[in-house]
Amino acid sequence: MSLTTPVPRVQDAVFPGENWFFYWKTSASLWKTKLREFPGTTIIVPINWSFHSDTGDKFDFDDVKPETNLKKLVEIAAEVGKKVVFFLPITPAPFLANGGLPHFLARIVSRDKNNMSYGVVDADSHLVKIYSFFDPRVFEGFSKFVGALGNYFAKNKMGADLWAVRCGYYEKGEFKTYLEDYSRTFDQAYSRFRTTKVAKESELSEAEESQLKFEFTKNILSLYSEMTKECLEENFEGTLDIAFLGGGTTAFFKRLCDGAAIHDYTHELYESLAKDKIPSSVLLPFAIKQGVLNKELSDLVINSYLPSRLTSSSSLEDHSTLFEPLSFFKVYEKVDGISSLFQSWNDLGLWPFLKEKFGWSYKIISSDTLNLHETKTPYLENIHLFHGHDVDAPVFKFILKTFMNGGRIILNKSGLADEFIRKIETIVLENNFKVEKVNFETQIESIALGEGRLIMFDGERFLDRQDVDYQRFWQTILSTFSLVHLAIKNADAIDYYWRTRQAGAHELKFEEIRRLSLYNPSSYKKKVKMDLNRSFVVYKVIDEINALVQTFPNELEIELLPEGSVNVDFGVLS
Repeated sequence: MSLTTPVPRVQDAVFPGENWFFYWKTSASLWKTKLREFPGTTIIVPINWSFHSDTGDKFDFDDVKPETNLKKLVEIAAEVGKKVVFFLPITPAPFLANGGLPHFLARIVSRDKNNMSYGVVDADSHLVKIYSFFDPRVFEGFSKFVGALGNYFAKNKMGADLWAVRCGYYEKGEFKTYLEDYSRTFDQAYSRFRTTKVAKESELSEAEESQLKFEFTKNILSLYSEMTKECLEENFEGTLDIAFLGGGTTAFFKRLCDGAAIHDYTHELYESLAKDKIPSSVLLPFAIKQGVLNKELSDLVINSYLPSRLTSSSSLEDHSTLFEPLSFFKVYEKVDGISSLFQSWNDLGLWPFLKEKFGWSYKIISSDTLNLHETKTPYLENIHLFHGHDVDAPVFKFILKTFMNGGRIILNKSGLADEFIRKIETIVLENNFKVEKVNFETQIESIALGEGRLIMFDGERFLDRQDVDYQRFWQTILSTFSLVHLAIKNADAIDYYWRTRQAGAHELKFEEIRRLSLYNPSSYKKKVKMDLNRSFVVYKVIDEINALVQTFPNELEIELLPEGSVNVDFGVLS
């Protein structure tokens, strides 16, 4: 008899990564055994539409196959001390055959901008074809399925949370969903939408056409999301984006040529955390996920980001001892692609500066996650950055509320509507706010109200400069906020990430506890250094794997061998 706690086998395909459980890949008689052995407490269960329907008219929830009994799955999980969270794909899902569509609806293959068929390589090296969700028959079939699923959940009084999920991937740093399609089916559907928005004889510019296509795509996505919410209202928690590591076209060809590197996947992992997308490694073979990548996924996703992201705001107090991503900055940019038609933060040299000086200690906030960040995080502690062309009435209201309550805002006035400019001017005059104006690389205005700061600059006058100009600009602007942070030297080819938690009852001398996680995915020994100051105390060094940490009076030195990793906790003093 073994006295140790059993863990799932590494090659067990029902647990493909990050607490995901593929219930259709194993017998229902084995569910209890497998879930009991699983070390996590929250089990993510994606719902496989095609597994529950062969005809589209009848749906199996234990009528024929016991493996379709989702109620039994929830009950078994509860028996062994686990909680089930359901994910329902509302876009094509790359980990399911036919992208998740039943065979009778898998008719029209989606195409990319180059008229190539979409294809994804899964963890078993099988090719998964992605089919168009713009086919009206697909939406009709989906509506029938979620209707049946909602009735099943209601009848059986299912208490598990359910999230609608948009499945996507990264291509050249931009997140795209698998809903994106350039096939004839999309063109036909879009053509009908276009006639309702634009006169038939009217011509649109390329930018206007792109924006209208985006609006149409977003409307279709909303239809799938709203249908899910309507049919599963009691269980519906909202909509999430899932970024599948290695799920893009570039990664597809690298996988075929055996040319993918660990760094390709870790960069997508950190990009996902910055953009508030849930990273998933379920498409990657187990052999790739061994070693340092597995450690990163465990530390940063399973034991940090996922619990925070899937927890409702009312339950956040239960996670006060949990390390969450450290974010100094909330950078507002419509990552849906529309902002790329205008001035972007990349055009203004912001990303290279933040990554060099602060690592990944920022969040990129899109229009559909703004409310989340306002309610789930202490938003007044962050510095918020906005583009004028992204500011609408709700965003402008958020800017004023944050500023008036003592928050800090940086606003690029490029593209800001005249009505919002006039409102700011009126508020400043009526309240006699202190305003400082200076010309530094561009025109800058700083408005102060107690602890509140509103810094506005003219981005149109700050384009096509040298990298050093942008570095100097951002360094000067951000230095006025007195951020408490430790910079890392010689961090090339090293993955690192900052997290934070509240100080515990026995740590009252500290304002917070920050954890720095460092990983060496390269095949070379690496050494990094940090200058210590009076605000930071090396509190604890844990999980040293092929690593050596040395503390000197004013410096911390960390040596990482290949596949090495370590966590260093700092107590932060006020």
